[in-house]
Amino acid sequence: MSYTMRDVAKKAGVSVATVSRIMNGKGEASPETIAKVKKVIEQLNYKPNLLAKRLSERKSNLIALLVPTLNNPFFPELVREIEKEANKNGYQIYLCNSDDQREKVEYYLDSMVNHYVSGAIINSLHVDENDLSILEERGIRTITIDRANFDHSYSAITVNHKAGAQSAVNHLIQDNHCRDIVFISGPRDEKSAIDRLLGYKMALEQVEFPIQTKVVYGDFETESGYQLIQKLLMDGEKFDGIFSSNDAMAIGAIRACYEFGIQIPEQVKIVGYDNINMTSYLHPRLSTVDQCKEEIGALAIKELINLFNNRSEKPNHYELKPKLIIRESSR
Repeated sequence: MSYTMRDVAKKAGVSVATVSRIMNGKGEASPETIAKVKKVIEQLNYKPNLLAKRLSERKSNLIALLVPTLNNPFFPELVREIEKEANKNGYQIYLCNSDDQREKVEYYLDSMVNHYVSGAIINSLHVDENDLSILEERGIRTITIDRANFDHSYSAITVNHKAGAQSAVNHLIQDNHCRDIVFISGPRDEKSAIDRLLGYKMALEQVEFPIQTKVVYGDFETESGYQLIQKLLMDGEKFDGIFSSNDAMAIGAIRACYEFGIQIPEQVKIVGYDNINMTSYLHPRLSTVDQCKEEIGALAIKELINLFNNRSEKPNHYELKPKLIIRESSR
């Protein structure tokens, strides 16, 4: 009978990630746990999937890219940047759109193995360290981008959304003297949305004069930004500034303001987040926070190629700082 790493983990009472780390000599476990895992490996006569490793050594030119949605304009633009960088280096992208569903994530994780991809770029809330460990066991090098809700021992790129949000809110308060600000947050359980909310609160904590604030929660899509601001206006709420957790919701908010005859930026200043392409063609052009699509694309491919070429290379963690782009919507 052929056993897998999952079988070892189950019998030893630990996670697949722990087994993977111990087998790769990375430690990060107690001596007792290491001894127990090694004993189970010996009992089951477990051997890593050598066929998968041999296949990975063929250096397939396919890199899987798992994204949460294509409805948010940011992600198609991110895909384009990653694909452009991959093509420059002789690799093709296998695009996997999960629609933020665990069932689809599992399908694509299996599909990555079946397609013999060399590497996987993961941007999903529904992937855990066990998933990454299984891919790595099969010779698929991995790097996560931004949305992972957990710390892990593989390569990762994160964006400092707290700093990005803080700069946007500081701009509304300090540069534009906004005193009644609405923050359109993303989903309550989404890591980047949580970080942007924390950045918003950090900016408010530094202010020594009273600021009226309202936090409403959307889903990162244009319609939710439109409906949230429309409801506030229908309820008679007054505000002079809006910070949106992404550009798509900011565009919906702008539409709602115009329908109520509110002029931007004369009556309400608005700042979005993402710096998607269309923001520079709106009227007025939307101020936003650029979260480094080009840099993410270049860095993700560079890191994977480095991992392909140096199998013993230790994974790296990178943190990027977003940049505030000031345009007419907040001048």
